[in-house]
Amino acid sequence: MNLEAQNLNFSRNVPPTLEQVQAYFNSLHVPASEGEVFYFYYQGMDWCNEMGSAIRDWIMAADDWVWNLEN
Repeated sequence: MNLEAQNLNFSRNVPPTLEQVQAYFNSLHVPASEGEVFYFYYQGMDWCNEMGSAIRDWIMAADDWVWNLEN
């Protein structure tokens, strides 16, 4: 999580709101539309990862998502 995102004081509770996800992605300088893709992907998976384990920290999942976009 970058410093700008830390200053926004995001709750790590799952599930986040779509607005929280969009704001977080914006703080990472990633289009909010990518945040929507992330949100609806995990919403459709009932906030579980690909292995079926519940996501406990959506920000960590978002950081992984963004890292995968860039690499």
